[in-house]
Amino acid sequence: MLNLFFIGGAGFLGSGIIETMLKTSQCKVVVLEPLYANVSRLDGLNVTLLRGNLSDLDLIEIVLKQHHIDKVVHLVSTMVPGCGYDEYKQEFENVIFPTIRLMQLCSRMNIQFVFFSSGGTVYGERKTLEPFVETDPKEPISYYGLSKQMIENSIQFEHRVSGLNYLIFRPSNPYGHGQNIHGRQGLIAVALGRILEGEPITIWGDGSSVRDYIYIDDLTHIVSVLINSGIMNKIINIGSGEGHSVNQIVAILKEVVSEEVKVDYTPSRKNDVSNIILSNEELYKYVDFKLTPLKEGIALFYKTIKQSIIGNGK
Repeated sequence: MLNLFFIGGAGFLGSGIIETMLKTSQCKVVVLEPLYANVSRLDGLNVTLLRGNLSDLDLIEIVLKQHHIDKVVHLVSTMVPGCGYDEYKQEFENVIFPTIRLMQLCSRMNIQFVFFSSGGTVYGERKTLEPFVETDPKEPISYYGLSKQMIENSIQFEHRVSGLNYLIFRPSNPYGHGQNIHGRQGLIAVALGRILEGEPITIWGDGSSVRDYIYIDDLTHIVSVLINSGIMNKIINIGSGEGHSVNQIVAILKEVVSEEVKVDYTPSRKNDVSNIILSNEELYKYVDFKLTPLKEGIALFYKTIKQSIIGNGK
């Protein structure tokens, strides 16, 4: 039996991973969320939910001991890629520094630290469509990417000085059921939300920027296998290995949805990278998987949203 402690497990990605792991493996899950956090995505899942903050290290130490935790899974971030210095400063105080203290605690207790970084921002700018590999330099151009880089560097420092066991995942852009269609990030989700409201999709720049997208069920399956595998001290991209431009996403949406698709192009933002594609060659060393084609995944997501709207009587 694997005992897991998720910090930030009630979000889109965390709840999906937890649901998959509970279905496919023998594990017990404890989730820590702040008092104000919406935890509705955990409804119906067999988890122990605790309320507290990442900075509550005394509480966390008690939880780790009482529940005999084997792995801490860290998914906490208060930022999105467009955030600026003020949000970064708050992230450092409320997330990055407390996370470093948590790493030290995990090292002392011989608990593996699993961190979700950002394959979409931590590498930085690249003008070509060559996929990023895990050994490429980390040169973020956004404060969001910088925050992820700082935590990654701290993990590897703690590994060198105290033997912390870790896994660092660099996911691409996940999308699919359970994602907030009225949120601040996730092109496909936000675009579907705008379409269903009859509003135009806002595109920063000319729509030529390329991203790597992965369907949520594929990502949660891959992560479940990796967490259960016993792999230690690796950095692994989790993406499709393929890139699609924003304009290509819009074209797919026009094929999939029954509503009119309207688009507004606005000037590009300086902290947006041009192209991000993640190599999955390293990933295939540990997991055998078949990915959902992008058009099929978007159609599944759209169908789920429409069924939810009908079910709610809207």
